[in-house]
Amino acid sequence: MKVIPGPASAELGRKIAIELGVEALTVHHKLFPDGESYIRLDGSVKGEKVLIVQTTSHPQDTRLIQLLQLTATAKDYGAEKITCCVPYLAYSRQDKRFLEGEAESLKIVLKLIESTGVDDLIVIDIHNEESLKRWEGVMQIWNLSATPIIADHLKKMGLYGAYSLGPDKGAIRLVKMADNVLKGGYGFFEKERDRITGGIQMTIKEVDVGGRDVIVFDDIISSGGTMAKAVSLLRSHGARRIVAACTHGLLTGDAERLITNAGAEFIIATDSVPSKFSSVSVAPIVAQHLRKIGY
Repeated sequence: MKVIPGPASAELGRKIAIELGVEALTVHHKLFPDGESYIRLDGSVKGEKVLIVQTTSHPQDTRLIQLLQLTATAKDYGAEKITCCVPYLAYSRQDKRFLEGEAESLKIVLKLIESTGVDDLIVIDIHNEESLKRWEGVMQIWNLSATPIIADHLKKMGLYGAYSLGPDKGAIRLVKMADNVLKGGYGFFEKERDRITGGIQMTIKEVDVGGRDVIVFDDIISSGGTMAKAVSLLRSHGARRIVAACTHGLLTGDAERLITNAGAEFIIATDSVPSKFSSVSVAPIVAQHLRKIGY
């Protein structure tokens, strides 16, 4: 087996290769003056099982094209089996149509990946796991969760017994996994939309967070608005230490400032999207899964 670390996940790809004790190939890449991507593999993949590691966070379209170039090239040069690890899968939030005529972008992206010869796709904490159940292709998709290893990292930081809280009911799966590690209980904010103003009210019911450490878990922090509102509400309820935790730390615009100004002690994320918040690596869970399925 050989690992091909894509330009967007070079460090993560090398970490996975070390975890597995296999070779990581070099990928030469650049952008032409007109913005087109150039990719060249350095090393043979003929007859090999290949793992391609490439996240698709901003700039999404460039990184998606690089991913497709890598997978198609590995196929052209005789790879026996191709598995892609795409820790953050772009367009995964566009998983269904809300208005007539909208593109179902997640389905399009999955079809593109499969069309280049990919056999298995590994993603981490996809936004809506139910969306994968609608996939009708041959390519097998595995959704792994980084929440337990984030919780374990926080436990080692002295936050054992902290309350695990989701920003909405959709995050209940994440906070249950976190509580299996932290043992401080779990719950989620309830949201109610004002039918006149359209504003969203967030409330915590049947939970006393006064004087307690609380960790707000979500799959993605993007603009930071929802997380900031959750942190601010916890602060008003007397929570002691508040941590904002996520798998994919996109943190666009003023997200960091919004969340810290609301009262979060710190923000923690994984290297699914490399940034200064990437305190936890997903390499061990990817390597563990690959060994489990026979790599």
